[in-house]
Amino acid sequence: MHFNAIRSARSRAALGLVALAAPLAMSHCGGPSAESCEGARCAPRASGAAAGYEYIVVGSGAGGGPVAARLARAGKRVLLLEAGDDVGDGNHYRVPAMHGLATEDPAMAWWYFVKHHSDPAVEASNSKVTKDGVLYPRGSALGGSTAVNAMVTVLPSPADWDALALATLDGSFRASNMLRYEDRVREWLSITVPAPSLALGDSKLTGVLRAAAAAASTTDGLAPVVSSEGAALATLLSHDVNEALRHGEATGLFRLPLATASGTRNGPREHLLRTVAEGFPLTIQTGTFVTRVLWDSKRATPTAIGVEVVRQPHVYGASLAQKAVTAEAEVIRAVDGGEVILAAGTFNTPQLLALSGVGNGAELAKVGVEPVLERPGVGKNLQDRYEAAVVSEFDTPLDVVAPCRLDAVDEDKDPCLASWREGVGVYTTPGFLATVLRRSSGAPLSDLQIFAVPTDARGYYPGYSADAAKARTRFTWLLLKGHTQNRDGVVELVDASPFKRPRIHFHSFDEKKPLTDPDLLALVEGVKFARDVAKRARATLAPTSMEEVWPGASVASDEAIARFVRKESWGHHACCTSRMGAVDDGEAVVDSTFRVIGATGLRVVDASVFPTIPGTFIAMPIYMMAEKAADVILEGREARR
Repeated sequence: MHFNAIRSARSRAALGLVALAAPLAMSHCGGPSAESCEGARCAPRASGAAAGYEYIVVGSGAGGGPVAARLARAGKRVLLLEAGDDVGDGNHYRVPAMHGLATEDPAMAWWYFVKHHSDPAVEASNSKVTKDGVLYPRGSALGGSTAVNAMVTVLPSPADWDALALATLDGSFRASNMLRYEDRVREWLSITVPAPSLALGDSKLTGVLRAAAAAASTTDGLAPVVSSEGAALATLLSHDVNEALRHGEATGLFRLPLATASGTRNGPREHLLRTVAEGFPLTIQTGTFVTRVLWDSKRATPTAIGVEVVRQPHVYGASLAQKAVTAEAEVIRAVDGGEVILAAGTFNTPQLLALSGVGNGAELAKVGVEPVLERPGVGKNLQDRYEAAVVSEFDTPLDVVAPCRLDAVDEDKDPCLASWREGVGVYTTPGFLATVLRRSSGAPLSDLQIFAVPTDARGYYPGYSADAAKARTRFTWLLLKGHTQNRDGVVELVDASPFKRPRIHFHSFDEKKPLTDPDLLALVEGVKFARDVAKRARATLAPTSMEEVWPGASVASDEAIARFVRKESWGHHACCTSRMGAVDDGEAVVDSTFRVIGATGLRVVDASVFPTIPGTFIAMPIYMMAEKAADVILEGREARR
């Protein structure tokens, strides 16, 4: 058996193939009894029926978790494989305000380092850049990146679903049909909003939010609502952004819906554990890293029959606790007619497809992977929302965070943690108390989400969460630009090793005409709006001092703001690298039934399938897509041609 198609020489020496022990599906790939097991294709012995898994789901995040649970609840025998461990008992998982600490916790974080610009000078000018690139944290735990995210749970615009229906030539993706999946998600996901009292109890925050409402009123008609004091602001903060988005368009000031239950994070992890506890046929195996999809070499059409795994945590190069690979590789095979569902995320799903021989054949051959299926769109079309920040500093700490220390253990040092245990206080939130939705000039839909954060939040870099924990006099308006027009990002194999992080390059903004890029100009508008809010707030908060520290007064003209945003912007909602499309679309990777085009027994259900980025926060769209995928799979529907 030759493994040079998928791993480096060092890894080859460390890894042999053995059968999995019961109760997992048992099969061999290697040794004298193996059948026709060569290169990227492998036909293990027909022994998958021992455990009888009809679906092998790779990844337990926003895509894999819901689809695995829904299939199991329909009576299907499902095996869910997760590279990380279950860390749900820890405060970094449970406490919403500690989501930043979670992204730097070796037990649950994967760190990627990405490139934003081809121009070395622009790339080097980013204050957050390291020798490896710009930090892009992800989660590796039961629940995937939903174990470390900020829990914001916002619907996309109905226009996002209608655009997907058009791209796939499949009317079932129209908003009129897709919105019913929000109800399906709410069956298992608790969604709450922060209590207005959290903001109203802090005079500085109240002043800033009133200023935001006044600034938004120039286009959104909010002035009568904010002309009085706290009660009117509380009324304004009762507005439900999801209710507005459900009906088409939303602009104005809103509270942020959060995936919390009684002040504690909840998500796919809890849904999966309930599914197991209630006796449905779901098996969850954590600490299991999938290295490739296995193919039946006897069939002319590439047919997925299982996966190769290493049952050892922290073997991947993105792990902050990476260890040398000591476990032997093993094979898990589905029953005849079963399927493999990849839900490893925007970076790892295209990496797995490529390692399995699916992608641009010429590019795969260059890194030593045997091509199996020509799908040149694998790893292309990488997109993200752009983010920027305007940070101000008060002369005294904000009341809402003044006593907080973000200590995950010691309540004596952190009274905010003690309050959280009682189900109250700022730790019941990720720190995001309100948001403004706006439409930039020329945009057909609201494309700017601007939200208030009582700390210094200017992007990701090693140690950022500790810095944020100490910034109790700082306040940030975070600016998110949705509906990016950039489709140029790529995720590429570095070599044939499954344990190395891929090369990730966003090619941010229009690299030929960056300062006239519509996304960049929209963010310039966002910065100017945040500054308008700050100006209004200073007038009402006097004698309290509030001064901008980022980007600072020296960045004044529109061009200066544009240059600043270009070099400092970031994102954390990567998507679209295995995009869905019509079956005759040569750049599409999956069809409207989530099947990999040209293959049998292989689907993708995660953020990578979106052709264009949906909305501003993508967790809810992924949940809804996962529920839709489960229906499609259970119905056995074929893609429209």
